[in-house]
Amino acid sequence: MIKVSYSQEFLDAYYEDIAHRKFKNESYKNLKTIYDERFRETIGVDLKTLLCGSFEELPKLNLNNEQKEEFKKVFNYQDKFQKHISELFKKYLDIHTCYYCNIDFINLFRRKNKNIITGYTLDHILDKASYPHLALSVSNLIPTCYICNSKLKKDRNIGNRVPTSKDFDFDKRVKFKTFIKSNNLQINSKDSFEILLKEDFSDIYDKYMDVLELNGRYEYHKYKALELITKRKNYPDSRINELAKIAQKIEEEVKQDIFGEYLLDAEDLHKRPLSKLIKDISTELGLI
Repeated sequence: MIKVSYSQEFLDAYYEDIAHRKFKNESYKNLKTIYDERFRETIGVDLKTLLCGSFEELPKLNLNNEQKEEFKKVFNYQDKFQKHISELFKKYLDIHTCYYCNIDFINLFRRKNKNIITGYTLDHILDKASYPHLALSVSNLIPTCYICNSKLKKDRNIGNRVPTSKDFDFDKRVKFKTFIKSNNLQINSKDSFEILLKEDFSDIYDKYMDVLELNGRYEYHKYKALELITKRKNYPDSRINELAKIAQKIEEEVKQDIFGEYLLDAEDLHKRPLSKLIKDISTELGLI
C-alpha cells in the first residue's frame, strides 16, 4: 500500500552490475551481449529498459514454453543473480516497512558477527515462472515481509496498479474507516467497532486488498485505532490549543507529540508500521 520509488543512482548501479555479469558457460559473455544476440528481437526492448524501465514499460509477453526455458537458463534469478541483487538493494535502498502491507518492519540489521541481514524478501510482482524474462527487472521486484510474499501472494496477480507503478495511488484512493457496531453508538472497546479499507467510486485495488488479505490482517491492529480514538476524546481541540499556548508550540506540533511523530508527513509513511492506518484514522478524527 506504500508507493516504491527507486532512485536514479540505484537504477544506474543496478544496470551496470547486472548487465555486465559474465557467464562462464557462455564463453564469458556478459548478460547484455547474450541478450542482444539471442533475446532482444523477441522481447522488443533494449536490456536497460527491461532491467530498469518502469513497471508500465515492461514487456508483459506471453512466451511459449521453449522461449521460457531459454530465458530461465540465462535470467536465472535464484542461482545466478539473487545474491548480487540483494547486495544492491542493501547498499542503495533505505528500507523500513513492508511496501505491500505496512504492517511489519523489514529493515536491515547487523548480527554479532557484523554481517548485515535483510529483514525482507524480494517479491516478483509478476511471477518468474510465467514471466521469466522479467525475473531481473527491478520494477518487478519489491521488498516485502514474509507473510505477504510467501504466505499470501505467492505467484498470484495483485492487479495492474502495483507499488512500483508510476500511477500507484493506493494511499489516495483507499482509506481506513471506522464503523461503529455498538448499540450506544460509542467506541469504547475493540469489540464496539470495525476498521475496514474502503475504496470510494472504483474497484481498482480490490484484487490487491483481497490477495494480501489486508482487512483481515488489520482486524488485529484495531487497538491502534482505539488508542487514537481514546486520546482524541481526552485531547479535544480546546485542550490541544491550551497545551500549545502553555508549551509555546504550534498546534500541529502538539498533535504530533500526542498522536505520533509521523502523523502529518505522507512522505514518511514507509518508515513506521501501521502509519497509513494512523494517518487515515487521524484524518477521520479531524487531526489532519
